[in-house]
Parts: sequence; C-alpha cells; structure tokens
Amino acid sequence: MKKHFVNVCLFSVLALGTVACNSDDNAPTEQVNPYEKFKGTWTGSFSGNTQGGNWTATFDTNGKAMGTLTTGNFTFDLEGQVSENGEITAKYKNDTTEVGTMTGTMTETTASGTWKSPLLNIEGTWEGSKN
Repeated sequence: MKKHFVNVCLFSVLALGTVACNSDDNAPTEQVNPYEKFKGTWTGSFSGNTQGGNWTATFDTNGKAMGTLTTGNFTFDLEGQVSENGEITAKYKNDTTEVGTMTGTMTETTASGTWKSPLLNIEGTWEGSKN
C-alpha cells in the first residue's frame, strides 16, 4: 500500500509539472506602443465664424504633435498631445502668445473636434485625416 501511495504521489507531481509548465511562460511579452496608431503626418481644415483655413501636424511615438495652422495670410504654430484613447488637445500660437485651442478625438485614420479663440472671440469645428 505504501509503495502504491508513493507511486500515486510521484505520478501526480509529474502530471502537475507537465501541465503547469508551458514553453510560452518564459517568452517575453511584446509591448505595444499605444501612440503608434497616431504616428505620422495629419492634415485637415477648420471652419467657423471666420474664413476658416487648414492645419497640418506630425505626431511622434509619444503622441506629441507639432505643426502649423494657416488662415488667410496668418500662420500659427500648432502643438498638442493625443492620449492613448484618442483624445486630442492642442494650442495654436503666434510667437509666444496663445491664440486658441483645439480639442477633439482621433482614430487611426480620422480626427475631428472643435476649436476656439477666446483672444479673438471666435470658434468653430475642425476635421482631418492621416496622410
């Protein structure tokens, strides 16, 4: 009986070890950059209670955006940040003076939202896409 008990215990340990150990357990997990889907150059337009215009921005692997916003004869520096879930906030400025902000949402290929300039008392909507 004692020999039978030892064999059962030994068999159980071997069976459990075979089930518990998987060759994938030690494989490194691939980390996915959540901003990779937004990376690249984006272009779009905006309109509102002014003549409207165009914008362009390049997003890096950290979700940071740098670009320009052009309306009429004026070009503003544009900088912003997209969150992992696609919420975008940006500001456009003339030298060091902030002129306005843009907020909205982005997918892997499209973006849209609203903009406003409290400095000029104007607002509107914007849209764009990844090139």
